[in-house]
Amino acid sequence: MRRLPTLFLCCWSVLLPGSAFAQRFGGDFGGAVGFWLLYVDPGIEENRSFGRDVGDVVAFGGRGFLQTGRVRLGGGGFGGSFSCEGLNESGNRVQGGLSGGGFVAEYLLVQRNLELAVGGLAGGGVVTIEELLPPEVGDSGDVERLRRRREGIFIGYPWVRLGYNPAPLVNAGLQLGYLVGSEDVGGFAVSIDVLVGIIP
Repeated sequence: MRRLPTLFLCCWSVLLPGSAFAQRFGGDFGGAVGFWLLYVDPGIEENRSFGRDVGDVVAFGGRGFLQTGRVRLGGGGFGGSFSCEGLNESGNRVQGGLSGGGFVAEYLLVQRNLELAVGGLAGGGVVTIEELLPPEVGDSGDVERLRRRREGIFIGYPWVRLGYNPAPLVNAGLQLGYLVGSEDVGGFAVSIDVLVGIIP
């Protein structure tokens, strides 16, 4: 029973807004790396995806940064497949995805146990769309043919991030933003990350 008051006091010291753990994530100068999960609406029209609405992209990746004061500088990358891969009007399967990465910067507006930051990513990416065609008449074997569109694009992803420190040197955040890309790629984006401090 003596452990319960001790555990309560430890949790209170971490969650208290004025505590040492709550004032900084990674200290006045530190760094972190983490896991990144993104949901992106790339806004790709059917006429660019072989007559199939390929939908959104669910992507996985990672990001890291060095932090000094309220400024975080680093990089990140992600990649994922379209959520609505399937058959087009011709009965051919359409598939593909979006990947990207680049420079990441954030500025902390509120730097407590519950933090608020504005930031974004600027870099490049690739959109890949493939149509699997049936074998031609007379082909030996059952080998499918492939039509592919592969476009390199510029990516800008500004966001507002709400983060929380559940434990020292651990931070989980929700990002709301808009993916801006060249070649008419762009749309609403939401992401979740979990960061772990590596430089206290």
